Amino acid sequence: MIDRFFESESYNRLLVKKIKEALEENDPTQMELIFSAHSLPQKIITNGDPYEREISLHVKLVEQLLEKENVHFKAVHLAYQSKLGPVKWLEPSMEEKLSTLENKNALIVPISFTIDNSETEFELSMEYAELAHKLGFERYIVAKCPNDDEAFVECIKGFIA
Repeated sequence: MIDRFFESESYNRLLVKKIKEALEENDPTQMELIFSAHSLPQKIITNGDPYEREISLHVKLVEQLLEKENVHFKAVHLAYQSKLGPVKWLEPSMEEKLSTLENKNALIVPISFTIDNSETEFELSMEYAELAHKLGFERYIVAKCPNDDEAFVECIKGFIA
């Protein structure tokens, strides 16, 4: 079982690669980078689950690698998606984060997902894209998850070696 690998440099370099691929010719200094993580009920975190702390650390690690590669964004944010029901969830939500940005150029990176599953695709590429359009975003780009990238396969091989 591979328990946690958010500190893996090879995996984080792969995320940087996916960010660069999504950027294409866009100037990152003109864009907001939003890492989107799956949300959890706040009660789970309050009861000691390390998820929120690990996600925050993961964002910092990827941000440091971006800086080393001279990729600088206007700002870097963390938001949470996929909340449902009446309980308090981790914040800010993607809706809140998108609504508060003055700069209407964003690159979204699904930080807690390794595959572009249907939930992630629907929320990030459709639901939040529609919200961004309504909010007047000029650019709303979603980076791909590692999926079956050869570098991801190598990461997994390295975890089990």
